[in-house]
Parts: sequence; C-alpha cells; structure tokens
Amino acid sequence: MASRGVNGKFSKLELFEAVPDVAQADRRMRDLRPMGWKIDNYKVNPNLKPDEYLVRELGTRVDLGEAAPKNVRKNITGPKRRRILERDGHMCQVCGIRATQEFPDAPGRTAVLTIGHIIPVNRGGQNVDDNLRVECQRCGDESRDITVDPPTGQQVLAHAVRGNLKDKRMLYGWMQAGRRTPSDIEKVFQEWSRLPHAERLDVMTKLAEQVIKGLESE
Repeated sequence: MASRGVNGKFSKLELFEAVPDVAQADRRMRDLRPMGWKIDNYKVNPNLKPDEYLVRELGTRVDLGEAAPKNVRKNITGPKRRRILERDGHMCQVCGIRATQEFPDAPGRTAVLTIGHIIPVNRGGQNVDDNLRVECQRCGDESRDITVDPPTGQQVLAHAVRGNLKDKRMLYGWMQAGRRTPSDIEKVFQEWSRLPHAERLDVMTKLAEQVIKGLESE
C-alpha cells in the first residue's frame, strides 16, 4: 500500500497476497486508520471498483520501523461497537444518515458508519460508552478537525430555551428523531448546490431579480 504512494490504488487480491489471512488483512487495515492512514474503498468513493482501494493519505510508516504515536487509541471491540450502533439506532449522530444511504449533496457516494470519539483520544478522550458515538465517514473526517471540546449539557440547554415556542418545538422534534429535518428552503439550497457552476449562477441571478422586485413593491 505504502509503495503506491498518495492516490495510489491497490486491489483486494494484492492485499491478501501481502497478508494471506482474510481476517488479518481486514484487521491490519483497521489498525492503520488511527495512525493517520486514509484509505478509500468503493463504498465511500464511487470511482473505485468493489475490489479496489485508494490511498488518500499516508500515516505512520510502521512498515519502515516508525513507532506508532503514543496517542493511538486501542481498537474498539466488536461487542462494544455493536452496542454503540444499537444504542444510536444505526445512524450517524451528527447528520442522521444511515448506512448505505446516499448523501443528498453527493450523488453516488453512500454512507459508511463507524464509531467515533466525541472528545478525541489526542485530547484525553477514552473508549468509554459516553465518549463514543456512531458517525458516518464524512462527519468523522470533519470532527477530527475540530479543536475545541463539545459543550456541556447545561450550555446546550441554555441555548435551546432562548428560542420562541415554534423553534423549541422544531428542535424537540429533531431531538426525538435523532436528526435534523431540513426545511423546504434548505432542500432547494441542496438541489441548487448540486447544479453545474454556470447553472448555479443563472438561478442565483434570476432569484435576485425576484428579491429586488419584492423589495421594490414593499
């Protein structure tokens, strides 16, 4: 894998030739992720075939004798992984998407669920249930870039009670469902964001004309 470099592809057959035992090959792939390796498969990258992998980023070169970072977390056990998935309803706790669902703004790209840390390991987060949550691969990648710890329950409640009754009812509904339901306007924006650049500009210009006319008539 490392010999292919960034953006290098390798096949499942090549992986099994390097690591003959199937279970061992899969485990070693998982072990590389917390050491900075980013490897796509066809589930997250529609440009790949089912038996292909793509190296997006090289991590610690354990194959060259580099020591694993001290903050590398221990693998989450199978039973704990299943328990967290069951607890979180088998859906991403950030965006609400379920496994194999297609991202609304990324046609052809489907969600793969994993177990992420609310407080990252490199900031003292542990593998305890309260610090674990189900994430899709996209939200997991984004959460790694967050450099501040999550708010407390008291802080969230203080923000939640500031809104009017309509906002509170909407927020409560989202909490019950475990995901935010986009409004009709947000759905239109998602559709607009999927247009080619020239069409986006055309739609935006024509909408601007409608807004200006509306302001003039007020």
